[in-house]
Amino acid sequence: MTHTPIEINGDCIDRLIKRLEKQIGAKEANQLKKTAIEIVQNCVNVYSENFGIGDVGKNSTGLVGQPYKGTDAIPNGTTGLIYGRVQSGKTNTTIATLALAHENNFRCFIVLTSNNTWLGEQTANRFNNQIQGGPVVFDWKAWKDDPVDFAKTKFTRYIKDTGVVLVSTKNVQHLDKLLKVLKASKVKDVPTLIFDDEADNASLNTNEAKQAKQGKEQISDSTTFEKIGNLRQEVANHIYIQITATPQSLLLQKLSHPCKPQFCAALPEPGDTYMGGELFFAEKSNYCCIVDSEEIDELKKKKGENPGNQWIIPEGLRLALCCFFLGSTYKMLSSGQEDATYSFLAHICYKQDIHSVLEKVISQFVINLDQAIRDKSSATKNKQAIKWLEQAYNELNKTVDNLPLFTELINELIPI
Repeated sequence: MTHTPIEINGDCIDRLIKRLEKQIGAKEANQLKKTAIEIVQNCVNVYSENFGIGDVGKNSTGLVGQPYKGTDAIPNGTTGLIYGRVQSGKTNTTIATLALAHENNFRCFIVLTSNNTWLGEQTANRFNNQIQGGPVVFDWKAWKDDPVDFAKTKFTRYIKDTGVVLVSTKNVQHLDKLLKVLKASKVKDVPTLIFDDEADNASLNTNEAKQAKQGKEQISDSTTFEKIGNLRQEVANHIYIQITATPQSLLLQKLSHPCKPQFCAALPEPGDTYMGGELFFAEKSNYCCIVDSEEIDELKKKKGENPGNQWIIPEGLRLALCCFFLGSTYKMLSSGQEDATYSFLAHICYKQDIHSVLEKVISQFVINLDQAIRDKSSATKNKQAIKWLEQAYNELNKTVDNLPLFTELINELIPI
């Protein structure tokens, strides 16, 4: 493979690493930069191999010298993979890779997030807050009303100067409008880097099994896969980087498949504060509670019914919620950050209607528990609520050092 020298320093990457040193420590920030250097070196090498030397890398132009004119709709061998454990720093690595790629004259950056508006906005905010002295960051809301006008008045003003980052969810309509931006802005003139977060989720062609049986003439490609393919064709001189903690389906694609990684970069082992599967699912772990599988069946059968707003909630879910209430209260007290936000995740099924039922069950339980501990319901319900919270307190005591007294946590939990 062609080896093209790269820049490893510059205003954008240097500013980012200084910020990360304050957030995660100097050792972790510099290890992250080493990983970014490895990824960008691979990107520049693969780009130079496919499209020629001089567009990207050290002393490059930042302009496409030889537009792709191959027979394949998407240039073969232009896909990479970033693999890392869940919550182990993949987003920070992506941001550092983008910052360093900017120093090496990639000028258009597309960041695809999961089809979840809230998560997409969170990702866009992280890129916008962390990237300084580099490309301008926009998300899908900036071009949703008029993609062509955005392309002419915003995108083209920055693309050959500072460069541009376009963050979009994998919502089909968002991808369609992003394609309109690219078509209207002559983005083919600049080297592009595409980051696809959770690339094994929706981005693959989910209709391949059906196509193998019935033929492509009868079954079209899955919609998201097709839309991402259109983006890749529009920015032909590009590198497409997949990001995931579960890369098996990507690695098993055939060699000619556009989602088959040409190179892979594994994130280093996370730091001492990382909490992963080894902690939660070790044998006899105090961090894991076994829940009866019948609870899930019970929740699925509810179908939103909760006669009389009774406390009909499975025991395991109830304990988990009570642990969350006391645990987040403890975190607020111990950290001194009373306005901090903590989240509870309940995922029992892939179907949205089931989670709608789950939301109703949890909401009603929260209302009833709140009223009970504030003495706004019967003495019996107050006694029952305190008993459930005591069970959660005993569970937390297994893993928390110097846990405050139960009464102190309850007093903090009750709104004034």
